[in-house]
Amino acid sequence: MRLSRLAIGAFLVLASIWVIVQEQLAGASADAVINTQVVTVFSPINGILTEFDRQPGDVVAQGDPLGVVVDDQADSVRLEDLILQRDLAIIRQDRLTGMLDLLGQEAATQKGRTTAFSEAALQELRVWLTEAEERLRVLTQQMTDADAISLSRAREEYGRVKAMVTAAESGFFIADGYDDVTFSEQRALAITDEMRALNADLTATRQELAALARRIDLERIRVSRLATAALASPVEGVIWERRAASGVQVGRGDALLRIADCEHAFVTLSVTQPVYNRLTQGTTASFRFDGSGEAMTGIVTRLAGTGAASVYDSLAVAPSQRHLERADVVLQLPDLASNPQLRCAIGRTGRVFFEVRPLDWLRAYFR
Repeated sequence: MRLSRLAIGAFLVLASIWVIVQEQLAGASADAVINTQVVTVFSPINGILTEFDRQPGDVVAQGDPLGVVVDDQADSVRLEDLILQRDLAIIRQDRLTGMLDLLGQEAATQKGRTTAFSEAALQELRVWLTEAEERLRVLTQQMTDADAISLSRAREEYGRVKAMVTAAESGFFIADGYDDVTFSEQRALAITDEMRALNADLTATRQELAALARRIDLERIRVSRLATAALASPVEGVIWERRAASGVQVGRGDALLRIADCEHAFVTLSVTQPVYNRLTQGTTASFRFDGSGEAMTGIVTRLAGTGAASVYDSLAVAPSQRHLERADVVLQLPDLASNPQLRCAIGRTGRVFFEVRPLDWLRAYFR
């Protein structure tokens, strides 16, 4: 009986020692914290910062308005040049239209003069033809041998005048075998040529105006973008740092806000070198929150080693000096994003365990 008690006592002592040793030897982090990337919002233009009332700690959704930068001295020289070109083109179009109207009136005048001249000339030729016909008739009735030459000339004159009358009735005049175009008709033809050239210039000017209108619209949009810039949150997260105040003058590229990205939070931690050397990317681990004891399963995604200060330049939570003296590790928690109470708990601390410990069942029981 005594030996059995001694055996049981020895077993319990050895089991306790084994549990303590395993608890101490289990790979665990010295410190772990929920961390994330910090996105900086820059001013896209020069101007006055307005409607800028977001404070550190405010939760923002992606696309939420953050403020407006207004520049009342935006560069509009190019827009003014295009407007001047358009105004000059409108003046040129009006001038061409006026010239076409004047030439149209002159062409109508010359056409009227041509018609009047044609009627008068035809009437004159008909009188000439009547007289030539009468002379030929008289000479024919009173013809003698001495009048043969005169009769021949009368016949020639009658035939020539009759041909001129026939041509005039067809719309053109001949004299001594040449086409006799009146000055008014020649001027009307010249006006027609001028009007064709002016119409071509007018068409080109209208096309130029259409192109200028399109360019002016695009330039107005560009100037509007330069004069006013609405700031919106690029991510869903928490205002982490405010670097400007509403109403101040800001320059293009100035940092205005830093926003902690809650959609892609992860855990940063440090471990001893022996534990670090046993880890690989993809190693599973358990992250236990301080205080609540709630645990989440995670996956190792980055092994930065010792002296990893530079990788924290764009993160929300900076490492401690003790952290930098140990090996740096990043752990992704897939279930963190689906937990509305913890997905944006930047700065929340805990510990990470990379092996199963003997008393995990007891911890789970008391949670």
